[in-house]
Amino acid sequence: MWCVIAAGALSMLGGCSMYPGGLKFPESTVAGVPDSQKGDFGPNRPASPPQSAANSAASSAAPPVESKVYPGTGVFVNPKPVPPGPAAAPEEASLNFEGLDVREVAKVILGDYLKESYTVHPSVTGNVTFRTIKPISKKDLLPTLEMLLRQNNAAVVREEGVYKILPIASVRGSVSPQLGSTTAPLPPGFSVIVVPLKFVGGKEMQKLLEPFAADNTVRVDDVRNLVILAGHQRELRHLLDTIELFDVDWLAGYSIGLFPIKSADVKTLVADLDKIFGPTGQGPLSGIVRVIPIERLNALLLVTTQPRYLEMAKTWVDRLDQMGGTSGGSRFFVYYVKNGKAENLAQLVGDLFSSRRASSAPSLAPGSRPAEIRSSAPTLGGMTAQQAPATAASSAPASATFQLSSGVGSTASEVRVIADKDTNSLLILSTQSDYEVIESALRKLDVIPRQVLVEVFLAEVSLTDDLKFGIEWFINGRSNSSTTGQINLGGLPPLTSAGVPPGVPVPISPPVFQLVSLSGTAVRAVLNSLGQDGRSQVLASPQIMVLDNQKAQIKVGDRISVQTSQQSGVSTGTGVLSQFQYIETGILLTVTPRINSGGQVTLDINQEVSVADPNTGNTAANPNPNVNSRSAQTTVVVASGDSIVLGGLIREDNLRTSAGVPLLSKIPILGAAFGSQSIKRRRTELVLIVTPKIISDAAQAREATDELRKRLPALEGFLPKRDGTPPGTSPRNP
Repeated sequence: MWCVIAAGALSMLGGCSMYPGGLKFPESTVAGVPDSQKGDFGPNRPASPPQSAANSAASSAAPPVESKVYPGTGVFVNPKPVPPGPAAAPEEASLNFEGLDVREVAKVILGDYLKESYTVHPSVTGNVTFRTIKPISKKDLLPTLEMLLRQNNAAVVREEGVYKILPIASVRGSVSPQLGSTTAPLPPGFSVIVVPLKFVGGKEMQKLLEPFAADNTVRVDDVRNLVILAGHQRELRHLLDTIELFDVDWLAGYSIGLFPIKSADVKTLVADLDKIFGPTGQGPLSGIVRVIPIERLNALLLVTTQPRYLEMAKTWVDRLDQMGGTSGGSRFFVYYVKNGKAENLAQLVGDLFSSRRASSAPSLAPGSRPAEIRSSAPTLGGMTAQQAPATAASSAPASATFQLSSGVGSTASEVRVIADKDTNSLLILSTQSDYEVIESALRKLDVIPRQVLVEVFLAEVSLTDDLKFGIEWFINGRSNSSTTGQINLGGLPPLTSAGVPPGVPVPISPPVFQLVSLSGTAVRAVLNSLGQDGRSQVLASPQIMVLDNQKAQIKVGDRISVQTSQQSGVSTGTGVLSQFQYIETGILLTVTPRINSGGQVTLDINQEVSVADPNTGNTAANPNPNVNSRSAQTTVVVASGDSIVLGGLIREDNLRTSAGVPLLSKIPILGAAFGSQSIKRRRTELVLIVTPKIISDAAQAREATDELRKRLPALEGFLPKRDGTPPGTSPRNP
């Protein structure tokens, strides 16, 4: 019976859908169920499973694992309504039989009082003694006759309007079964009724009816779940009332609770609960609360006849589950990383919960190379931990093994975390309680990383005339200490100075690396204006998006080959062996942003501009050209959206030129009369403007993309559309 109830309970929960990490059950809407008993059941899976438990998953995100309670009606018998009071019969009769022959009794009741036709079988004999103190109604005369006949092994059967009094042994072939119900009127006399059962099995109902029925009057059809009753009208009415009392929806009456086990072992917990509620067949609660282990769900199914017992059962399940702690055994959990790298999170978790490592090393699968995670971080939250070492190899999956204890007096359990690079997930072997602690830390670490859009403007300015002391002196020297804060550039549009207060004397900047204390917008405008008359040249103006605390590198230039060594007489003694290597020239910019609180960005900037001198090298003594390089390395702090200007990288070149009459100007000593030589000094300064902008979410990233689209309208036809459709032709040529 309990197996049927358990199967029915699981079928009630069968509307759930399976997903990686566990089951999701529909929300309970039964009145009176506490909110703490409503929710999703199963390990946590990622909101985005591949979504465990589930992780959620999760999953992920994921709701906490909670118990499911389905209260029943607690009704297992239909309460019998109070029968109405007897109505006054129009006719009454008094009976007084003293050793009267049964044939005479039938004549008095059927013939004299009821005026019915009847016949008596010859083998029916016997005497009857019956006396009524009070008169009985006419409708009770026939049941009284049936009772008196049964005492003499006889019965009365109505057939074709005639009552036949037959021996009971002869009745079987004289009665046709008829379909009946608990509410249908019964035929007079001896009859056979077939009753279909709704909720209770036929065998179970037979056990309930046999104590109240005569021998051989109750039969069961198991295939059709029918009960066949034989007897007189009053006997059948008693049996039908009994069926109505017990033929109720038992599953609706039972209260069912499904409780997931987090820490303890399911089988062990069942044995402990049996001791509380009493083993089968023993104790006052025996049979009232039934505990069924569901090992594949790692849960307990509790079935009880009293809804209030579920609350008491849940209290003890939670207590024993918490006390089970680490003794319940470890389980596998999968946490699907959403935003970071699984290897990094595995190392962080190992560093977070480990203070020292054991001496034993974990085993590896055949063909795998081990990896090592080192950590000396202290424990947090009063938790003690120990971590075992692993040997090093960069290609093996990152893993961490440590001992974790969630409180004073509790036993430390071993926790192992392995990073799967292919699926970007963490495989965690731990108890449920330990996993909840680790998962809480993972959710706080696994967040969307912020990004920084770095805009770079690199220009080279020719330092001639009023620019001979550098771009900073040029701008500051023309501020004229005006109260309006404008910079007069002498023929160029006036600019607003963001860093030169009026009345402050501006010293001449020495030709060394420095930070220019002017706004990036002002310097950019000056450089653009100087480019109109050829005194400035924009070398590069790239934009690059980089993750917080990650290095971004911009490289524009050529790779030139230089000779590193030369050997003569190799092997044969006549050959020459030369070795060459490539070096990078051009513009190399490396920026590492770190986002601080308050919208500030710390920038680690390493900038280098190198160029090969074409007038050097290509000789037997020195085949390699000279490489002129200007570099700067610094760390600055700037607000998001503001610009920082780096200048002062001044280079001086001496250009020697000669002109004269061909051939004659090459004559030693005399050639000077036929030609001329000039030395031209050229000084240039590199100006670097860096503008970081923090990108915190997808909306800001789209804004940055839209801004780039506006700057480059010619590329609109080659960029993907906002709705995801492939790029079309240029807007100018639809």
